[in-house]
Amino acid sequence: MQLEILTCERIKDKYLVTIKDNPFYIDGKGGQLGDRGTIGGLEILEVTEKGIILSDSLKCGSQDYNICSGRKLYIEENHTGQHLFSAVAYNDFSLNTVSFRMGEEHTSVDLDSQEITPEIAKSLEEKINEIIKSAIPLKIYTLSHEDAIQKEGLRRQIKEKVTGDVRFVEIPEVDISACAGYHVENTKDIRLFKILYWEKIKGECTRFYFIAGHKALEDYNFKHKTIRDLSHVFSSKEDEIIQMVGKVLEDKKNTESQLKNLSIKYAELLSQELLKNPLKFGEINVIFYDEDKTLSSFFSRTINLDEYLLITGGDELYSVMSNIVNCKELLKFVISRLPSLKGGGSETKGNLKGEVKKEELLETIRLYFENN
Repeated sequence: MQLEILTCERIKDKYLVTIKDNPFYIDGKGGQLGDRGTIGGLEILEVTEKGIILSDSLKCGSQDYNICSGRKLYIEENHTGQHLFSAVAYNDFSLNTVSFRMGEEHTSVDLDSQEITPEIAKSLEEKINEIIKSAIPLKIYTLSHEDAIQKEGLRRQIKEKVTGDVRFVEIPEVDISACAGYHVENTKDIRLFKILYWEKIKGECTRFYFIAGHKALEDYNFKHKTIRDLSHVFSSKEDEIIQMVGKVLEDKKNTESQLKNLSIKYAELLSQELLKNPLKFGEINVIFYDEDKTLSSFFSRTINLDEYLLITGGDELYSVMSNIVNCKELLKFVISRLPSLKGGGSETKGNLKGEVKKEELLETIRLYFENN
């Protein structure tokens, strides 16, 4: 297939081309995803009202083009799924669709209530899948603006800003809506509709997230495999996985608690050894430890900060604590001498971040006390 490129304009690091009789659906129009594909062998990045965004320039004139059929099918399945969702919500539960947005991974619909129960959500999904199984052929037709305005049975009235002929998508006995988007030919083509989850949002609305068609089947296969893999990992039945995960998390919590208690006890013993040979910077006794981060976090409990300056850390992050040294001023001095470091804090504690050799850091701290 070919089309005619009218103009090609560079915009930053991309190119905007305008096309005669543009065959590509615009991104976000009516809440739907836009088309993707290629023009002149270049991948389409975005379809806008102004034109098509490409990664490179193209000569004006005739160019081959292709519209991605897989993406178009995804759009058809999920857009028709949205019509079914909004129709069932309106027909069976008097819930109005406030907005709709199709994404790459799922579609969302906002309904005008926050009083939607799990039972309603379950019923919505079941009724939609029953309609899908009913294999209802869709009717897609165009009416003049005058006839469209007088059309009865619409779920949503046609907006005043709409002019000219109006395209309708009708699912007989279920829904009639003005819509310019892509749709399947028969409800059975959707095959499966699945609500992922829902949440309350601003405006007294509830937002539903769903997938349909191939996407829903892919999601089912992925989750089925995940469950099977977890069943193998835990050597359990599928309905026991949640229980096994709970047990693992409880064991992890108990192990972490035991490790913390052991670390505290070891930190107490290690701090006693460190206190035997502190560094001496003038009149200040300094405890420096740059090995185990877990242990260093407990030293402030075991080393008297009224008598010592405590410096712990490593891997480009150090903590400084003391009640006898103004840590804020100390850090300012260190940073002024070592521009590779950043940090700050209060008079009793602070942090240094950046790459520095241990010896260089300690020498700079020693200089601080010599100058003060």
